[in-house]
Formats: sequence, structure tokens, C-alpha cells
Amino acid sequence: MSRTADFEMHKVCDSPARSRGQKDTPARMKSPLIWLCLLLTLTPCFAAAQREAELKTLYDSHDWFQLRDAVRAGQAPAFYQGVVACAFNNIEDCERDLRSAIQSAPQSDQAYEAHGALVYAYQRAGDYRRALSEINELLKAKPDAADVRNALSLFSQWPDRTVAKSRPSKVHYRIDDGNLFIPVAVNGTSAHYMIDTGANFSTISESEAKRLGLPIHDVAARGYDSTGGDVAFRTAVADQLEIGKARLHSVPFLVIGDDQQPFVDAPQDQRGILGLPVLQALETVRWGRDGIFEVALYLNRDNTRAPNLCFEGGDVFTQAEFAERKITLLIDTGADTTRLWPSFAKDFANIVDQFRKNESTKVSDVGRSVELESIRVPEITLRVGGGAVVLHPAQVLLKQTTDASRWHHGNLGLDLLNQARVVTIDFEAMTLTLE
Repeated sequence: MSRTADFEMHKVCDSPARSRGQKDTPARMKSPLIWLCLLLTLTPCFAAAQREAELKTLYDSHDWFQLRDAVRAGQAPAFYQGVVACAFNNIEDCERDLRSAIQSAPQSDQAYEAHGALVYAYQRAGDYRRALSEINELLKAKPDAADVRNALSLFSQWPDRTVAKSRPSKVHYRIDDGNLFIPVAVNGTSAHYMIDTGANFSTISESEAKRLGLPIHDVAARGYDSTGGDVAFRTAVADQLEIGKARLHSVPFLVIGDDQQPFVDAPQDQRGILGLPVLQALETVRWGRDGIFEVALYLNRDNTRAPNLCFEGGDVFTQAEFAERKITLLIDTGADTTRLWPSFAKDFANIVDQFRKNESTKVSDVGRSVELESIRVPEITLRVGGGAVVLHPAQVLLKQTTDASRWHHGNLGLDLLNQARVVTIDFEAMTLTLE
């Protein structure tokens, strides 16, 4: 909400005190001074209102990179400073600025959205107690909000996830059916789990939860997958998760049926997915063509490179480039195929429409498989993470399936990421690098 200001015109525009006996100046003589004072007083306010309107437009269009640049360009309200800090993983500034925005107008729409941004920031950090506190604030404002009650049902069961040990580690990964799997130990039991930056939460199958000896709990919450399909699940919490020399405690998992993808035909020790919260806790992940997957690396961060990653809710996006224009792509290591979304078809209609035919693409995820109208473009070259990758051919979907596909341009899958010799995701510096 825009802040209102009191325009005390009489203080700004009063003329000096009149000498005793001085007659009033005729009204027509005072008018130029009055209008000049109005102009001088209102112009800064108009400029501030115009700037806030521009910031709101960027915020509403989920354009986090341009919003970041606009906030850096000059004075911005605490709310916009806070959501930018959250998007670029600066939790300290995120909390300070958003709490300032909430305190200044606790009943406003921006206060509600500030609480929501904090929920996601705490969720990604595994700080479920503080996320729960923000959820309760949201429920005070909107007691019947289904999405908030969904989160309440989930987070109220989970202890905070903690990082017990984070040491640089190397493990051997393998590619199976287009997905990347690494060795892990859950409560001392060995397994190979998929790396999936596109998953908001880590997930295991029911048989895997039983193999690990994890109690399974019912929840009232439901989720959805990348096709928009509805997904039912239960939950479990692992006391300990080890990846090389890195060790996490109290790691929550969603538990889904073994008859649901991607677990239907998976070997017994591959029925698990490590989602974004676990990967963020490791701070850095890297893999290369040599078959080595590294976590918790010590990197030389010179602070000269602007972040090209940002968070939106429970997802991580990168800023890329096509046809000398900036685009945003969901980093989705759980997808073996990169697909472009309706926003790409809209923003690059002059290119995409040249290949328009009546085609469809089958898209599958945990909840369902759907046939979506699409356009096949023979070849598209993208600049991502400092390198060039080629999508050959490119499938451009024409139907929105999730909120993300409304605002952003596609998902960046392993087929493009693995064109690089080495891929590094640094959640501290918020950078993706393809070498």
C-alpha cells in the first residue's frame, strides 16, 4: 500500500508576516505563488508515487532481476527492499525490511505478502518453527485461506532441519533414465537419491520409508506437480541424512505411493528425491563429466559477479538470454528435458510462429500425464550461466500448467545443463556457472 503524506501547504506557502496596516494582496496576485508552492510540494510526492507504481509493476510481474536493479537504483520502500533480499537469499536484510514494512502498515496487503515471503524464506532454510509463526499471522488475516491451511498442516509436524556438519565432499554420481543420482545414507542405510532442484520438498516412496524404518504420518495437505496435477502424500522425518562428509539432521520427506512416478519402475534403492531445501543447506553443489558430484565446496567468491539466481517461493530460477533479451528459467535438475513455456511463445512470437503447427507434447509428473499443445522449433541457442547451450529441437508449450509458467519462460533441465563440462550452483553467491 502506498504511504500517504500530509501536505501542510499553509506552512510551506505562507508569505512573510505583513507589516501593520499592510493591505492584503489581491487574490489574482497571490495565485502564481500558490501554484508555484503546490508544484514544488507535490512534485516529489508524484515522483515517489510513480516510482512505487513502477516497483509494483515489476513485483506483480515476478520480474525479480529487474526489481532488484530498480531497488538498487534509488530509494525504495522497505517492502520492495525486503522481497528482493528474500529472492536473492539475503535473509538478514529480508527479515529486517519486511518486518519494517509489516510494522508500518500491519493490516495492509503488503503486510500479508511480507508474511508470505517470510514463510517461503524460512521453508527453504528448513526453519519450520519460524515459518509456522508467519503462517499463524497469515491465518489471522485470512482464516479460510486454503493454501495457508495447507502449509499449517505440513509445517506443524516438522522439527527444524539443522546442518550438523558441512565439509567439502566428493561422491560418484550416475545418470539413470536421464536423471542424476548420488549415494546417500539415511539413518545409516545406504541409497541412491535423485538430485531435483525443481522439487520444493524431498520425497520418498512408501516402500522406501518402510525400508528406512521411518514412521509415516498423515497430513491434510495436498500438493501439485509441474503439470498442475493434484498429488496426495504423507510425511516422514529422517533423523540423519549424510552425503559424503556433510550431515543434516531432522530432514523431512513427502511420502508418495510406489505406484506414482518417478518410482513405478525404479530400483528399490533409487526411490528417493533430494529437493531444493536439502541442496540449499549444502550451500554449493557441483558436478562434471568426470562423474564426480561435489557438495559444500569452499569457493573463491570475489563478489564481482552479479547473482544470476533468484528464489520465487519454493523454486529457484536463473536469468538467461535469448535473442539478446533476458529470460528466466526454472532450474530443474529433476527434468531430463528442457521445455519452454507460453511466456516464451508470447515474448518471441516473431520467431516461434514461423514453426506453428498442430502438435502436442506429452508431459508427465507425479500426479498425471497430459498432452499439451506445443510448437516445435528446430533449434534454439540460449546463453546460461556464462555459456551457450543448444536446445535441438525446442518444444514450446502453449498452455500454462502452473503459476510459474505464467510468468517465466521455461524449465532448464539436465539435457542442457549437462552440455557443460562442469556445472556449479552456489546458493551463497546465488550464481549458476556452466563451464
